[in-house]
Amino acid sequence: MASGLGRLVGGNWRLKTVALLVACGMWVGVVYARNPPAFASVQVPVQVLGLPTGLVVLPSFPGAQGIGEVTLKVAGIRSNVRSARVVSALSASVDLSSVKGPGRYQVPLRVSNGDPSLIELWSHPAKVSVTVDRMVTADLPVHVQVASGQLPPAGYSWVSSKTTVTPATVTVRAPSSIVTKLDAVATISLANAKSSVAQSATVVMLHEGDLKSYVSFTPQVVTVNAAISSQTSDRGVVVYVVTSGQPASGYEVVGIQSTPLTVVVTGPSGTITALTAIDTETVNLGGLTKTTTFQIPLVLPAGVTSSSTTVTVVVDVAPIAAPTPTPTPSATP
Repeated sequence: MASGLGRLVGGNWRLKTVALLVACGMWVGVVYARNPPAFASVQVPVQVLGLPTGLVVLPSFPGAQGIGEVTLKVAGIRSNVRSARVVSALSASVDLSSVKGPGRYQVPLRVSNGDPSLIELWSHPAKVSVTVDRMVTADLPVHVQVASGQLPPAGYSWVSSKTTVTPATVTVRAPSSIVTKLDAVATISLANAKSSVAQSATVVMLHEGDLKSYVSFTPQVVTVNAAISSQTSDRGVVVYVVTSGQPASGYEVVGIQSTPLTVVVTGPSGTITALTAIDTETVNLGGLTKTTTFQIPLVLPAGVTSSSTTVTVVVDVAPIAAPTPTPTPSATP
């Protein structure tokens, strides 16, 4: 019986081997038909190693941090190359320990695959371009600007040449290629300022471009002592009472008196110089039959203030006197 079993197993071995190979091929074909081999391009961040103290790697494109990312090509079955684990399995780095100062360098790219069972690293750049700069410290003056629409009111102006900042400078740490292009600016509001005023203002660093994250400075808040000059003048002018309408029939206005008779007005020098009187709002005399007192506001030009905003107006009304009869001359005898 044993010899019969041996003949069954060993007989026609060539045919059986071919059958086994065909079966394996069919199995592989079925598997790959559902999950075929594939390639994929993967973005992997580049880690910087060994950079000497005081140097910094600048971004290679707007919005990047340092070198940024490098594109690696991987191969494997489709489900693997599309897996979220691919990025974590790959790493890329550059060694900058031999860099001595600012400049642009072509350096070897080191890439490793932490999970060969997942994917195969197919291709990657041999070198990458790196821009290195030196971090420097500098004191920059703080410039003051007034926010849009926040200048002093009419008759007053901001004197920038007499405005001071405490402290007058901020200490900035930034890449040497941009530190001289930076501008430290403090913005203030003077919308209601009629005299010199001190304000706390936040400093903003302009012209940083894409290197904002590489720039630091202190202090970030300064005190601005804004100088304000007055362009106003004042003078006394008479009050002119404006009237309309007529008293009732049989009555007449015999006098109009305002208290005060004059007021002191203050405002832009050009406006004040041109003023000869200040009008009241209109006093309506229509239908008056007796002396009447009114409290009437003054009509002030824009930007002008007055020592009094209203005046007391007394309108003296009396009956129209009947004409005195003229005696008729008597005849001479």
